[in-house]
Amino acid sequence: MKLFFRTTGEGTPLLILHGLWGASENWLPIAHSLEDRFQVILPDIRNHGQSPHADEMNYEVMSDDIIELIEDLRLPILPHIVGHSMGGKIVMALLLKRPDIVNKAIIVDIAPVAYSQRDGGSHNKIIDFMANFDFTRFTTREEVREAIQQHFKTERSQQLFLKNIKKTPSGFEWKINHRVLSQHFNEISGCPGQLPHDKYEKEILFIKGEQSNLIAGIDCLQEQFPAARIKEIPGCGHWIHSEQPEKLAQAIRDFFAHQ
Repeated sequence: MKLFFRTTGEGTPLLILHGLWGASENWLPIAHSLEDRFQVILPDIRNHGQSPHADEMNYEVMSDDIIELIEDLRLPILPHIVGHSMGGKIVMALLLKRPDIVNKAIIVDIAPVAYSQRDGGSHNKIIDFMANFDFTRFTTREEVREAIQQHFKTERSQQLFLKNIKKTPSGFEWKINHRVLSQHFNEISGCPGQLPHDKYEKEILFIKGEQSNLIAGIDCLQEQFPAARIKEIPGCGHWIHSEQPEKLAQAIRDFFAHQ
């Protein structure tokens, strides 16, 4: 699949993959803080943002999409890659499939484990809201905003929905393919399946939000990523790129500075 992507900056190529419900635009602040040294490439994952919709949604096909993008870009040197949450699992699948296609990798606040329905409670709420939201009741974006604010009180939750709305000739609709995400949620919250390699032997950095519990410790990483190390970013949970963008950008710089 040919993904939509945006680029900024010059230098060493660096792909950043967003998480579930996200889009490339969410990572633009991080990209702009890195653009003095990196050519930052921000794709929208299938069924998200401006990329095409498709009925298949698993780590096999999502990692194939990124491999296709890297090959199409014909970069002069191997790119680095960063993945947050679902994007981190896409990176894991890619590394266990084609370790030769990237230079160094960072995984942001996710581990190579399956997460339970309890962990996915907020995701289920998002899916239900999107599936039952009737855009035909509204004629302006402000009316849509007010309706969302009645159900979700935090700014982050509201922005998740507002950034996923697009205007069409017939009204508004979701950018995101919530139907397919709902159908494949167990695969998304699970782990990449059978892949050509059992282990990725090169050094890899896992970045953890101090207040997040999604990375339980180094033991859950080292079976598949024996050279993994963890860096904890203080003062944030899972959404490190919005809660501590400067510290995250610096951690990315520091790790990729050592070739």
